[in-house]
Amino acid sequence: MDHNIDLAMKRISWNRIKIPVKEICLDVVLPSGQSFRWKKDGQEWVSVLKELIIILRQEDDYILYRTVTSQTKAELTAPMDIENVINDYFNTSIKLSKLYREFGARDKYFQAIAPLFGGIRILRQDPWETLCSFICSSNNSIKRITQMIENICLTFGTYVATYNGVAFYTFPRPADLCTSSAVVQRLRELGFGYRAAYVYKTALQVHEWESLGHELSELRGSSYQEVREFLLGFPGVGPKVADCVCLMAFDCHSSVPIDTHMWNIVQKRYAKGAKIRPSKSKALSKATYDDISSHLRGLWGDYAGWAQSVLFISELRKTP
Repeated sequence: MDHNIDLAMKRISWNRIKIPVKEICLDVVLPSGQSFRWKKDGQEWVSVLKELIIILRQEDDYILYRTVTSQTKAELTAPMDIENVINDYFNTSIKLSKLYREFGARDKYFQAIAPLFGGIRILRQDPWETLCSFICSSNNSIKRITQMIENICLTFGTYVATYNGVAFYTFPRPADLCTSSAVVQRLRELGFGYRAAYVYKTALQVHEWESLGHELSELRGSSYQEVREFLLGFPGVGPKVADCVCLMAFDCHSSVPIDTHMWNIVQKRYAKGAKIRPSKSKALSKATYDDISSHLRGLWGDYAGWAQSVLFISELRKTP
């Protein structure tokens, strides 16, 4: 079956959506630590969205795409449906060039670095996958988080299909991760360490909430403060993790996560305005964290989290 899928994919033509590279640069956005499941294969980016393998390729003015399903042969789902999935995932209704102009008018430092880091936008991801992924991000590197997420999908997810010799799986739902307390030990064996218990307990809480007829996605449209407080109620979720999930899954565009990279930038570029003193410590008190986030929201406006992502990537590129 898998071999047939690979052969069939070679005969399928690409569909395309008009999205210029200045609105999204796949090679910068997809490996930047927002999502941890995209794989680069030559000129293609491959992942699983909506239980489909999605293959993307970039041209100057278009995103090319095709899909693989879990059926015995490769086939395209209705192109319009896939376009809707891709447009939703990449938040394409939000015009990045307009935001860049607004941020540059507000902030001279942003204006200076923006030409070097174009096409950086915030993804709109599945809330549960994003919550679980960022619980794994605490005190961790993108490389290790990516491996952990791959392990959890291979072990607890559902097989979708194989593309170019690589098997792809769905991200496990909460119910898949709270079958028994033995899940904690299995997650530890997969490299999750102390985060294993956080993932298991969070899965339990989300599963119980879903069993009452709720979905995490129903929180979209709630205020940033409401969503953030809700997320802080889960094990392993502190201010930074909550802010990442708010920004990347719940449409809280003003959320400004402050990690080590952003802390470095703030001390070098924004310390005076934020009224903080430079420090060698990587640790931030809650008060300092909140003060910095509040200052940057005031500086950049309603889409402050999008400006933060540009600065974050600019600093990430400097780090070996």
